[in-house]
Amino acid sequence: MLYGFLILIGCQLAGEIIVGVSGLTIPGSVMGMILLFVGLLARGGVPDGLGDVGNGLLKYIGLLFVPAGAGISMYLGLIAEEWDVILIASVSSTILTLLVCGAIFQFLNKEPENDA
Repeated sequence: MLYGFLILIGCQLAGEIIVGVSGLTIPGSVMGMILLFVGLLARGGVPDGLGDVGNGLLKYIGLLFVPAGAGISMYLGLIAEEWDVILIASVSSTILTLLVCGAIFQFLNKEPENDA
């Protein structure tokens, strides 16, 4: 389990270093996730220790949103001023996501045509 946790922390650290050195405009944690994904693709699977740590963290994922939710309370005034823009962006992005996911599903769910 320690092995899996060290992989996660190492990927995040490597991502932070890469972003810091290169000046990329993405968060270091996202770069770490990309590194982890590439590593898992190269390995061809998830090591047992990493799977155990990932499943353990998923059990408590709700708690990981508490700091972000508390941070929103600092911007209640701004949210009250810009509620209409936030609502339009949320609704339109939800509709766009549903349309794209539906189109992808239909594309992938096509049955092969038989020329018989």
